[in-house]
Amino acid sequence: MSYDVVIVGAGFAGASAAYFLSNAGVKTLIIDVKGWDRVGDRPCGDAIGKHHFDELGLPYPKGHELEGYVKGIAIYSPSESSSILVNGEGFEVHRIKYVQRLLNEALGRGCEFLGNTHVRGPIVKDGYVVGVKLWSNGGAKEVYSKVVIDSSGNARSVVRYLPRSWPVNESLELRDANVAYREVRVLNHEIEEPEVLRIYVNNEISPGGYWWFFPYSLMRGYVNVGLGIRADLRGLHPKDLLYKYVLSRPEFKGSRIVEAGGALVPTRRPISSLVWNGIAVIGDAAYVVNPVHGGGKGSSMISAKCVAEAVVNALDNNDVSANGLWSANICYMRRYGCKQGALDIFRYFLQKLSNDDLEFSISKRLVSGDELNEISLRGRFEVGLVDKVVRLASLLTRPSLLIKLRNVVRYMDLIKDHYMNYPSRPEGLNEWVRKLGELINSYHGSLT
Repeated sequence: MSYDVVIVGAGFAGASAAYFLSNAGVKTLIIDVKGWDRVGDRPCGDAIGKHHFDELGLPYPKGHELEGYVKGIAIYSPSESSSILVNGEGFEVHRIKYVQRLLNEALGRGCEFLGNTHVRGPIVKDGYVVGVKLWSNGGAKEVYSKVVIDSSGNARSVVRYLPRSWPVNESLELRDANVAYREVRVLNHEIEEPEVLRIYVNNEISPGGYWWFFPYSLMRGYVNVGLGIRADLRGLHPKDLLYKYVLSRPEFKGSRIVEAGGALVPTRRPISSLVWNGIAVIGDAAYVVNPVHGGGKGSSMISAKCVAEAVVNALDNNDVSANGLWSANICYMRRYGCKQGALDIFRYFLQKLSNDDLEFSISKRLVSGDELNEISLRGRFEVGLVDKVVRLASLLTRPSLLIKLRNVVRYMDLIKDHYMNYPSRPEGLNEWVRKLGELINSYHGSLT
């Protein structure tokens, strides 16, 4: 069997890529380890900002695909006596049903789907990925294609078998990931303001992460509640912490579990290149999750859009080399990766803050909800905001926090500018990566 493109993994990233490629008439096969009834089923918060759908031209969730509307996110201090409201429209999405919708539209335009199939690695010939090895229905098979897109999440079913010298096979350190556990529960009482999601920061309850309470506003009493911690913290498990500190609260008494599960979440900058010869990587497999809030569906769809456009262009030019696919990197790094890289530095800053610093910052409103939203969207403190925060921190006699803040603002700017100068060709990648490493190491050194 031979195709223009093989997509490995039919989650949000893979389904979005199939949707975009099918619009261009590309002959595509989508492969997933799960059957059709479970495609896209991965534990997460299920929230996606409305702006992602608008910017990418993807259809809004509707009917059974839509579980709730979101109007904002409230971020609570460790004592929970103070909070900041970040306004922004979004959706709580039934991940399986929405993914099935995207896939159905792609199948209707000629794509094919192969479920309950394990990918056993790539087929490499003359320095190019030219297909994948499969195990399906008890037998080994091979499928060939001009481009393979790895959207298999943490499994990284294709790229992890490629040479370590290929930038798409960039390893993930546990310090740059969170491990999370969540349950969907039905409470026996009404939820106040069900269109507001809640995030709680507390280094005792969720070190290196946070715990969340995300209601489904269209499903009475339903809530997605979970907790994430830094993955390299030994002896701690998010499920244990969730039950000890959160589900033991009175509001959960008598609640019923609908579903439960956990996952490893990459919370760092993206891999240095989304493409190489005959291969592209998107979604969690490309580490595109927002480093601060851990949301990955929107950025997965962005990576799918950038790669799909590059693949269509590469096929038209009969050039699926790293150079022929390179526009995917330019698209993603300038559209989202630059912000993601800066927020990776901001993550390090937040993880170093004590509960006292977090309480102080939120209770004194050093940053408003609108300003925090701008930082999240742009990956940069605007000059006026920096001046305001520095002035407040000075007046409130918090010199240690003031020094940390000035430092992180400086490095966020340096990192974002570095991403905006991402190399225009593969030949410049090694030097760009070297300088990026120097910047990150310099920031870590400044913390000691």
